[in-house]
Amino acid sequence: MTTTETTPAGGAFLVAPTAAEAVFTPERLAEEHRAIGEAVRQFVATQVEPRADAVEGQDYATHRELLATLGADGYVGVEVPEAHGGAGLDTVTSVIVSESLSASDSFAVTYLAHAGIGTLPLVFFGTEEQRARYLPGLAAGTTVGAYALTEPGSGSDARAMRTTATKLPDGGYRLDGAKQFITNAGFADLFTLYAKLEDGGIAAFLVERDSPGLTVGAEEHKMGIKGSSTCSVLLDGVVVPDDALLGEPGQGHKIAFNILNVGRFKLAAAALGGMKRSLDQALAYASQREAFGRPIVEFPLVAAKLAGMAARIYTVESVTYRIAGMLDARLEAAGEEAGSEAFRAALEEYAVECSIAKVLGSEELDWTVDQLVQVHGGYGYTAEFPAERAYRDARINRIWEGTNEINRLLVPGTLLKRAMQGKLDLLGPAKRAADALLGAADDEPPAGPLAAEGGLVAGARTVALLCAGAAFQRFGSSLDEQQEVLADLADLSIDLLAAESALLRAQAAAQRDDAAVHADLARVVVHDRAAAVDARARALAGSLAEGDEARMLQSGVRRMMRTDPIDRVALGRRVAQRVVAAGGSPV
Repeated sequence: MTTTETTPAGGAFLVAPTAAEAVFTPERLAEEHRAIGEAVRQFVATQVEPRADAVEGQDYATHRELLATLGADGYVGVEVPEAHGGAGLDTVTSVIVSESLSASDSFAVTYLAHAGIGTLPLVFFGTEEQRARYLPGLAAGTTVGAYALTEPGSGSDARAMRTTATKLPDGGYRLDGAKQFITNAGFADLFTLYAKLEDGGIAAFLVERDSPGLTVGAEEHKMGIKGSSTCSVLLDGVVVPDDALLGEPGQGHKIAFNILNVGRFKLAAAALGGMKRSLDQALAYASQREAFGRPIVEFPLVAAKLAGMAARIYTVESVTYRIAGMLDARLEAAGEEAGSEAFRAALEEYAVECSIAKVLGSEELDWTVDQLVQVHGGYGYTAEFPAERAYRDARINRIWEGTNEINRLLVPGTLLKRAMQGKLDLLGPAKRAADALLGAADDEPPAGPLAAEGGLVAGARTVALLCAGAAFQRFGSSLDEQQEVLADLADLSIDLLAAESALLRAQAAAQRDDAAVHADLARVVVHDRAAAVDARARALAGSLAEGDEARMLQSGVRRMMRTDPIDRVALGRRVAQRVVAAGGSPV
């Protein structure tokens, strides 16, 4: 693929606009990328769907067989270096595979837990000896990996971890404790397992399933993703050699954070695939289901749901591929010799964007499957139709890889930390945003295609900076205790990245034959997000200031987000017509 020449800093979208030509979009996919996506979709259709009963019935021999088949074709070790049996392909390819596999329901969970968080700790942090021992089997899908961080008393709060690692005289470690909700645990061969050292630091270990003292508990009875394996892992005097330590002692938290960034980003890609599948299913049902003598797809309120699904798909797709392009651009700039170290650095750099992608993808998927059920009416509430399972399966995404609440706190927290460290000039733009609040209004009407939407995105950026600056000025070092304010600041950042990504994608497609479709989708996204920014920021003003200052802040927000009204009904109907004509997502 062709990558951008620039590699923006993490969080840079908040402080300055981005040029459309600098953003990677799905329209820039190479033929090789498209062929891989089609091959994986064919695998799902020909290998997974005919065995759906076994997959959803927790027949783990079937899961292992499917994983090995996929591995033989090179799609399990996409990001594993070729030297260790993988394909060594780019981030965009991994997004395509994750998105295309999402239609395989519970097997997609098996795959993502194995190929992502189950394998990448070794890729990023393993010694050459560890990689040589385990990565070929993991890349082939014949060795199954699992990631064991969560405990009964600690989820996102890893500091509350109670599993212990006691150093032994011979240099090995004794592990004692319990892990909970571990995906793939029922049949995994290798666990990346975290424990607290005697000095309070956290370490990661590679623990094989047949280690004496390791016991896997019974399967959890879950609301959704019923075909996947979720078990506890009990450790009673499990002794591992010193070469089972992954990374440096006491640095396990760095491994955990980096791998969670991968998981969050991959989750967004999987959510995107689920959204596309839901739109296809909703359209198919609405086209054949009749009421009052005609298909219900012809009713505007049903069609509006399809248009809403398409717009949200456009949003998540634009953000996900934008981030993938940024990761690949940074890796290309680092050079081939940088290897996994460069990928780790890139993940740390774009931690904010990974958290945003996770929140955005999971919540837009939830909205989409909710509409899928509604389109089906009463049938959507029965297990006879796929809408019911899609609704249940989607709910977990707002919980794992760090709850959406935790990820919302990470967004502004990480941005402010970088500002304090001098890594991101956030306070300067925030001050300029505050100065703009007192400036004269610009009454010049916007010009050119999507210029009004560009003005709204610029306004959203100014508003987000204005609110961030006001929050820091009011609360200072105690801002981290104002979780409600931090969550609102995170949502302003999410709305900005979503709106800008959709706008830049449409601008980049301006010379394409389907430019009008892109423009309409971008208009829906930008105006909806701008309305959310306007409402959220004006409501937040009362928490950031008092009296005249709060009123001035509200007035400034209103002015920054001012735009001429658009015919949202006509716009939505055009998008719906294009969904019907395309038989699904219109781009």
